[in-house]
Amino acid sequence: MNDKLMSLLGLCRRAGQLTLGFDKTAEAAKKGRVAAVLVAADTAARTEKELRFLAKERFPVVRLTHTSAQLSQAIGASAKAVGITHTDFANQALLLTQNGGM
Repeated sequence: MNDKLMSLLGLCRRAGQLTLGFDKTAEAAKKGRVAAVLVAADTAARTEKELRFLAKERFPVVRLTHTSAQLSQAIGASAKAVGITHTDFANQALLLTQNGGM
């Protein structure tokens, strides 16, 4: 995997700064513990819409170009949506999403 974004997400997971899946990410978003949410390309539009509703402009929700299989491989667990809880990690991830993950 030669993709800086996916490597960063793996690092976030190992650092304990990532929520995995819709339920845990939504719960953390409700509590204000998420700095950014990333959604896999093959995630249902309804799931993304619900996360955007929870965000209420407090944090960005970004649809990735990566599939859930690629995301799951990078973080070592099955997930279609992840929340980044650390602000610096979130800022770096958002910068990488603007650059196509490279």
